[in-house]
Amino acid sequence: MKVKLNKKVPRLYFLPSLFTLTNLFFGFLSLTATFYGKYRWAALWIIFAAGLDGLDGLIARATKTNSDFGIQLDSLADAVSFATATSLLIYFWGLKTAGKAGVFFAFLFSVGGVLRLARYNIRTKTQTDRRYYQGLTVPSAAIFLASLVLFHPAPAYERLTSFYLAGIVLLISLLMVSTLRYRNFITLFLNRPIDIRNALFLAIIIFGLLFKPRYFLMIFFTANVFYGPVDFLILRFKKGWRKKHPLEKSTRPVNLNN
Repeated sequence: MKVKLNKKVPRLYFLPSLFTLTNLFFGFLSLTATFYGKYRWAALWIIFAAGLDGLDGLIARATKTNSDFGIQLDSLADAVSFATATSLLIYFWGLKTAGKAGVFFAFLFSVGGVLRLARYNIRTKTQTDRRYYQGLTVPSAAIFLASLVLFHPAPAYERLTSFYLAGIVLLISLLMVSTLRYRNFITLFLNRPIDIRNALFLAIIIFGLLFKPRYFLMIFFTANVFYGPVDFLILRFKKGWRKKHPLEKSTRPVNLNN
């Protein structure tokens, strides 16, 4: 008796998957550069991988080739290019002198990244508002740490510096698994006309990347890291202000003739 299998085979769309696999390739290059002590190149490969990671999703939605297979493939590539490659880079570059504590904090970043990716895979089907993310994204966290390496590629040999770095890694790991909302800045330029404010913002990005890439990456992604906590405090302040100062209902009669 023949049994028919009606299971659908996941479809592999070429163009977005090509960008995803290139992202994975850059992550692999970052790992090899870290092992050879070329920390500047390791950080650059992570940033290049992040750029491709942003493009594959845009291409998939633009060409209507997004699929469950592509979502899983993208997360697996991100786990290598950002969670793993960044944790190893940050360990050999600045946490190695902290000994076992350095291993723990480097691994903590990897754990936070993988947990963040797993949560994203679950929520992506039900998420309707793509203007915001829940928690700091893994590529943004990876670029922030990579920008630290680009700013000072020479490894840190002082033990005190490594403990400062461990505190930063702990904060970034907690922000990735947090429920704080983070703005998706790519949506500012999608399916909407460019106004003066967005045009100025885009010009600043282009100018910064062309003329002062190290400083721009450091400043922009540091601001992005603190966006979630600052936004949370602002929302809490507004909520408390509304409770203390409720809008008074007008008791004056309404003139229906106007």
